[in-house]
Amino acid sequence: MSTKKISRRDFLKAAGISAAAIGLTACGGSSSTVASTTGSAGSAAVSAESAAFSVTADVTGDRAPYVERFAELISDKTGGRYQANVIAAGSLGNGSDMAQMLQMGTLDVLMSDDMTMDGVLDGALGFAWLPGLVADYDEADKYYLKGWIADEVAKIMEQNSLIRISSYCNGFRQVGNIVRPVTEMSDLAGLKIRTPSVASVVSFYEKCGALPVMIAGSEVLNALQTGTVDGLDNAVFNYTNQGVLDVITHITELNYCYSGGCFIAGSPFWEKLSDEDKTAFKEAAQEASDEFTEFFREKTEKITNDGVASGQWTVDQPSDDMKAKLQEIYRRIWEESRGTYSDEIMDAITSGDYKNK
Repeated sequence: MSTKKISRRDFLKAAGISAAAIGLTACGGSSSTVASTTGSAGSAAVSAESAAFSVTADVTGDRAPYVERFAELISDKTGGRYQANVIAAGSLGNGSDMAQMLQMGTLDVLMSDDMTMDGVLDGALGFAWLPGLVADYDEADKYYLKGWIADEVAKIMEQNSLIRISSYCNGFRQVGNIVRPVTEMSDLAGLKIRTPSVASVVSFYEKCGALPVMIAGSEVLNALQTGTVDGLDNAVFNYTNQGVLDVITHITELNYCYSGGCFIAGSPFWEKLSDEDKTAFKEAAQEASDEFTEFFREKTEKITNDGVASGQWTVDQPSDDMKAKLQEIYRRIWEESRGTYSDEIMDAITSGDYKNK
């Protein structure tokens, strides 16, 4: 796969954003000694004593503090040689804007999730969250965060000048609704469920007999209140952001779809690092990611349990019959995905060999 081409319009857009990043960096008060700049917000031809680099998160909220944590860790691991200019989360445009900045060398490191990066890579990463690949956190850790799935995602990113230097949990997608408990396939039939515009997610709900509705996340609360949708597909962790904690009355832990996230370095920055410094960046990124994963899972459990304790919602599990039907749906979606992803990837998934790699 070749590096994704950037149109002149996108180039100018990214260049304009990078100018803002440089301005923010200049105000960052870093004590790093920079010998001469190269047009990057943080990348530079630097003295042997100290180096500045730019880092941000693509969204505000719970992720942002872990960018600060990464900055602390990389300073510690390099004895202060690398000091981060932390740019305010979400201030440089959307995820695609920032991915292009990484590719161009106008941003050095980004904390984002794989689904967001998929948008700038023409859907090449979507195999990673095909329904049914992992069933619980143990499998997620083994096959996604530390296994074959993360490795394949990293390969595709690297082919597009994006270096995936860590993995963190972005959660399981569950179905929450305001109509009825869902424990049988028939309970999903006819429910209008808000989904993201992700082909495999939409296909999953269609095959379950539900009616997927693709609207912006910011519109979910109003859509639930007006009856435009009966429920939503998302990680429980995100219920706070979408303002639905006091509205949803039933959650079913389908665990049908899992995705991750990562710290990403742009190739222009990464290629300037020594092997020793690359190791330090990977270690710092993974430590910050592990701390975020722990926070993500603890918060998910707390939100879920608090909702049960308060009587806000029921938390249900699919019946054995529903689980068997879900397995059939997973396999149908896998077979339909041939042609979208390489035979090598799909053979590993359909045969189950990805669990042995």
